[in-house]
Amino acid sequence: MADAAFDFAIFGSTPLAGLIAGLLAAAHGKRVCLVGEPWSPFRLPRRHDVSVAPATRPETWALLSGVTIESLKLLGTLGKGVSARLDPLFVAELPESGGALSHMRHMAAAYGYAVERVADRAIAGNGAAYRVRDAVMLVGGRIEPAIGSWLERHGVRGFPAAATAVTLRRDGTARLSLDGAVVEAAQAVLADDEAILRHLDPDERERVLPERGVTAILSEPARALPAPMITFLDRNVVLMQRGKGGILAFAAGGDEEARHRAGACLGAQSPLRRAGQTSFATLATRDGAPVVGALKGQRAVVLAGFGATGAFLAPALARHLAGVATAREAAYFDARKPARGNVRQPVADYTGPQALEAQS
Repeated sequence: MADAAFDFAIFGSTPLAGLIAGLLAAAHGKRVCLVGEPWSPFRLPRRHDVSVAPATRPETWALLSGVTIESLKLLGTLGKGVSARLDPLFVAELPESGGALSHMRHMAAAYGYAVERVADRAIAGNGAAYRVRDAVMLVGGRIEPAIGSWLERHGVRGFPAAATAVTLRRDGTARLSLDGAVVEAAQAVLADDEAILRHLDPDERERVLPERGVTAILSEPARALPAPMITFLDRNVVLMQRGKGGILAFAAGGDEEARHRAGACLGAQSPLRRAGQTSFATLATRDGAPVVGALKGQRAVVLAGFGATGAFLAPALARHLAGVATAREAAYFDARKPARGNVRQPVADYTGPQALEAQS
């Protein structure tokens, strides 16, 4: 292949994709382009980004605890109001999920997180609820344009996904064509679910990354929830709200099923008037652990299954792609390469009755 115009072509429209692209350019001196859909304030959110998750693996909490500090420093350079502090709730109603949350509590506490059990039957019924103190979320509507400006400052070229013809070769390289101009990238990285679904054949990914349906529902302004973010593990529902604004729900399934799931979690809040709704496809991993690496038959790097925490691991993922990961980061990501059978069993995490990934 002739000299590539870019070292990396990052495919994705999420903050994770944008942060990785920017870090590869700004921190590692790489020539980078980003292939994704431009952010629109009129599009209903399809993801949430928060610095904690119901993870049970100690190495996940070890990685998060260190890299999140680094991510917060980066976010502080992007502009004001791009992130906010919150105390999210995780709710378990079945014994298996209750055990997972109890284990999560101890693992998180071992790495400096403050986690407390919440005794409120109105929230968890006969189950269990745990609050994680002082987590961080990315503020939708502010983080996207801030990342866009940052990418421009560091020379990351943007390609609109819908208008760009893409050829992914088996050796991991990419060919991009836009308005008659053709460029090459030495390494393609599929960094969100939408990009993976668009560019990988189902036969290549289904055994590792099965597809799941999710619906996002936005209500009109409502009374404040007990917490700005509540994750119902067994119901596959995430509720989010800023102040007394509308409630944004991510629920597994299509229209009717998702409305039923979300409504069952709203309790005294319902009935509420819908302000918007959209259904879309996401990807889950079968073992609950993220996937980092190439699937069988091609060498484009796939980043999937990080759930809501992915954006906060962007500095470590950028180092991994650039070949300068720390020993701990390299061990973490190498153990999470795509594999069949029981090879990944040592990194498997709690998946719930049906994994719900609102973004990658």
